[in-house]
This record gives sequence, C-alpha cells and structure tokens, in this order.
Amino acid sequence: MDTFWLLIIVTAIYWVGCAGIGVLSYKVDVKKPADFFLAGRGLGPVVLSLAMMATVFSAWFILGHQGMTYLNGFPYIAHFAHIPLMGLIGVCIFGRQWAIGRRFEFVTPGEMFGTYYGGELIRVLVIIIACLYSIPYIALQLRGAGYVFNVLSGNRIDAVTGGAVLGVVVILYVFLGGLKAAAITDTLQGFLLMIGAALLAFTAAGVVIGMAPEQGFFYQWKAGFVGLGDKYITLPDIGSSWSWPYIFSIAFATFGIYTSPSFTMWSFSASSPKIFKFQALFLMIGIMGLMYYIFTTCVGIGGRSIVPELKNTDALSLELIFRHMSPIPFVITALGILAAMNSTAAAYLANTSTILARDVYTRYINPDAHPKKQVLIGRVGVLLLVCMAVLFSSLVLDYLVLLGTLATSFGLLLFIPILGVTYLPGVTKAGVNAGLIGGIIAILLCYFVWRHPFGIHVGGWGWMVQIVLTFFISLFTEKVPAERVRAFHGIWDKEIAAGAALPSK
Repeated sequence: MDTFWLLIIVTAIYWVGCAGIGVLSYKVDVKKPADFFLAGRGLGPVVLSLAMMATVFSAWFILGHQGMTYLNGFPYIAHFAHIPLMGLIGVCIFGRQWAIGRRFEFVTPGEMFGTYYGGELIRVLVIIIACLYSIPYIALQLRGAGYVFNVLSGNRIDAVTGGAVLGVVVILYVFLGGLKAAAITDTLQGFLLMIGAALLAFTAAGVVIGMAPEQGFFYQWKAGFVGLGDKYITLPDIGSSWSWPYIFSIAFATFGIYTSPSFTMWSFSASSPKIFKFQALFLMIGIMGLMYYIFTTCVGIGGRSIVPELKNTDALSLELIFRHMSPIPFVITALGILAAMNSTAAAYLANTSTILARDVYTRYINPDAHPKKQVLIGRVGVLLLVCMAVLFSSLVLDYLVLLGTLATSFGLLLFIPILGVTYLPGVTKAGVNAGLIGGIIAILLCYFVWRHPFGIHVGGWGWMVQIVLTFFISLFTEKVPAERVRAFHGIWDKEIAAGAALPSK
C-alpha cells in the first residue's frame, strides 16, 4: 500500500478513536460544573500525569525545537533549562493549588484569585491572559498540523486543510466530553508522542552514522557544523540572538506553561496531590529532560549533516520522516507528531472554554445559570476559541517556537499572583492588578512594536515590569486580610483547613 494512503487510513482510525472517547465521556445529566469542567476532580496519577506531560508537548516540541536547534545550534539547547525549572515549580505550587481548589470548590483560577485578592479587576485580567495565552498556542497546533499533512503527503494535502481537520477533530471530542475526554485522549497520545520522538531521534542517528560508518556518529554529527562559525557552538555577544540574557529570559518565559490558567485547572482536577511529585520530578525532569536534551539535540544538530540546505527549519523533522523512514515507522512517527498537537490543543480548548463559561457568562451574564447551561456555554466557547485561533494563525506569521514563547510569556504573568495565594502574604490586590496590566502591555509592545529590546525576550520584559510594579505598589497599598491569608496559606494545616470558610468576596 502507498505510504500516503496508509497514513490517511491510520490517522482516520486514530481520530475516530479520539471522537469515540468524546462520545463515551459525554454526560447528559451534569449535576455540578466540576463534573464536566474538571472531570469530577477525580483524575488519577497515570491519566493526569501523562495528560499534563502531553499538554506541554506540542508542535513547538516536535517541530519547532528541532528546527531552531538546526538554525541556532547549541545556544538554543541552553534554554532547555526551563524543563527542570518547570518540574521544581510544579512541586512547589500544584499541591497547594489542589488543596485550595478542593477546599473552596474553585473551578477556574479567576475564582481563586478573585476570592483571595478581592475585586473584579483581577478576574477580568485572568480572562484576558487566558485568551492571550491559549489562542496563540492553539494556533500553533493548527499551523503545525498543516505542516505535517502538507509535507508528509508530498503536497497532496495543503496546510490549511490539514490544520482544519485537526481543529474539527479536537472540537468534536472536547465539545462532547470536556476535560475528561481531553485527559483520556492526552494519556494515550502521551505514549504515542514519546514513541514518535524516539523513532525520529533514532532515525536521525542512523542516517548520520550511515553517512560515514567508519568514522562514527559523533564525528559526522560534529561535521555538520564545520565551517558554520562559532555562533553555533558558543553563546554570542550580548544583544545578539541567543546570547545569555535572551536564553535566560526565554527559559523563564517558557516555564509560564506551568503557571498558565490551564495548569492551575489541571491541578484542581487531580484526585490526590501526591500525583504532582511523580509528574513533576519523574515525567517532567526525567522523561522530558531526556527527550529535550538528547532526542531534540540528535535531530536538530544531526539534521545539519543530513539536510544542510534546509530553508524551512520548522519542517526538519518532517523532511527526515519523508526521506528516511520506511512506511510503518513513517506512520507511527507521524501519529506521534499529530498526537503532540492534538493533546495540547484539546487541553487548552477545554480549560479556556471553561474560563469563558464560568468567569464571563456565569459571573457577569447569568449568575444563576444551571450547570447544564454552563456546560453549553463552555461548548460554544470551544467553537469560538478555534475560530479565533484560526484568525490569529492567518494574521501572525512567525516561527512556531516564537509563537509558543509569546503565549507562555502571558502565562508567566500569573506566577506572582499564584505565589501570593500560596506563599507570599505581602502581595496586595492593587500590586497584583498593576503588575498584570503592566506586564501585558510590556509583552505586546516588545513583541509587536520593538521585538526583544536589548536582546532580552519579551517574556523577560513582561516579568520584570510586573515584578517592579507588583512589589513596589504592594508596599503602599492595603494588605489582604490576615484571616484570608491564614485560610489559604495554612491550607495544609489540618486544624486551619477544617475551620476555614470561604472568604468573603
């Protein structure tokens, strides 16, 4: 059978399976909003851990990172420091968010922040940040799917059609099954993408070895960079792309994935806080560290020897698959790539549509909305978000990695508000609001007006502006009431938690 048709048939079966999970997860009778929006707060260790890992993987990892490593060399690899950083941050904040969410029955981060800090402005700002984060990220997945179909079909399927098909499939199962369907499919896709990434790395290594078997892998691997200049193996001067200030700031911006609204909601959906140590330390630092530092490096730098004149670096992985894989590994790796995009798009659609349903519709339009009505609005939100992502993808043309780090820069802005809720009593409502507004403005200006000023990534500028405004204004403004601080920060104290009531809003 022709490889093209084998790919089409297997992909169709795979996506029918995803849709089937949505149908099986569909609930007609929704008694509590959390049943649909948070999978009943009952996601177990295997499902949640792999779902969270799959959400981190995306077109960014499977296409963008390899391409940017090919383009920029070892300086790009240095920014993978965000992987262990994310693991450590996850251990510190997910368990506390889980306890707070369960104790006070929060469904969205806006509800948590609004209750702790008080006032409506922070709720509105979280809605804005959730959209600014998720829309570019969903657009990234749709564009990535388009690349996959276009290249692997030998241009027989255009990029727009490929992205549209992915969008329809994800809409279908998230629309029907909510976060539960997203979590179950993400679990299966987590295995697929790990297998696909491994096959891709082994293929790259095999091709490099085959180019000069008598000299060995590392000799030929290094030969790909001979004559390209020192910028591919050493950090360039400050002010240049991928100098140490840029790497440092983009690494911080990227760990904004774990402080984004979606991951706060993942933490709310867990059945137990014990899950997070396994997820953060073993899967995030161990497994993902291996895949980033070893697999991505093997493909990105090995690609310099294999396809030295590649113009579209985002298509590096696809070129390796198309040129050097036999049909079965070809299809399995392609499914792994599509799984990375499917899983990420599904999670962000499920969580951000929940924010629209709870923090916009229920909060401001229909406070007495029945859970069924809230779920209906959430489903409409899924459709709206995909339409907005398609529009964004058509207007903002950039490398996949740069789209991803723009999105995560907004997610990083919620790190300080989370620390205020969980650890830092001195952070005030006025300080948080001013910091969020200043950070959003700084990111937009440093991306669309003056890109990465002085060699510092937009996420770094947004966070620096936020830190200064938040802590300076917090020095002179009204503190969060001590009773409320005690109820949230002492959530692990059994005596405090037992007596804690929902703080006044």
